[in-house]
Amino acid sequence: MTQSLVVAAEQRQADRDQAAAVGEAEGRATLALLRQLRDDDWQRRTDATEWDVRTMVSHLVAQAEDALRLRTMVRRELVGRLHRRGKIPVDAHTAVGVDEHRSDRGPELVERFAVLWPQAVRARRRRPALLRRARMSLGIPGVPRVRVAYLLDVILNRDLWMHRADLARATGKLFVIAEHDRHIVAQVMRDLALQWSAAPVALELTGPAGGTWLIGSGELVAVVRADAVAYLRALAGRDDNVDLELVSGDAAVLTSLRQARIPF
Repeated sequence: MTQSLVVAAEQRQADRDQAAAVGEAEGRATLALLRQLRDDDWQRRTDATEWDVRTMVSHLVAQAEDALRLRTMVRRELVGRLHRRGKIPVDAHTAVGVDEHRSDRGPELVERFAVLWPQAVRARRRRPALLRRARMSLGIPGVPRVRVAYLLDVILNRDLWMHRADLARATGKLFVIAEHDRHIVAQVMRDLALQWSAAPVALELTGPAGGTWLIGSGELVAVVRADAVAYLRALAGRDDNVDLELVSGDAAVLTSLRQARIPF
């Protein structure tokens, strides 16, 4: 088994071309799910506790608008900081975008997403190198400043992927996994490994997007198995009680795996 281990920390961050390909594929997968939604789906609650399905889709549209027009993103950031001071910055920003689509019907939002998301992916890819090298805050307490390229090439695709999982769970629709999902999982495992400070563990992720990852460096203390989608949901803070199977080794590592969080 150890011969098949992939060293997560050695994975390269997605570049703009990889990110564009993944973004286009994830956009198509999300749109396919959105077009399955029916009238009784729009008010269903999601795991993002403040949002129902319609509200979550309005966030996806607003996020595409932000990527297309930097002035829109900056304006929403300023409005959020001024008028939603009780929220952490990222939640304040997203709340402004959601509010601006409060009166839009669900099917209208789906068609806006269909038009805007591919445009947003292309716009992100074209951002100049100087901007991409700049550092920024993701607006999440405890998360250090990152390069703009990380937001454009990693976080925005990852966020859409997680919301597709949220929408599938909320509505009972099938969460379809394709080749690009494996890339998203690999980038998450990279981030997990780069922040990992506990003992080394072999994390066997099952399902079509799975694989076996070395998290940490040194002599392995445990082998742990989990469903790939379920564990990524746990890393996003969606599930504190994710099912982790200790295949062998020290059970203490399970606590570190459950407590780990990655920006989505």
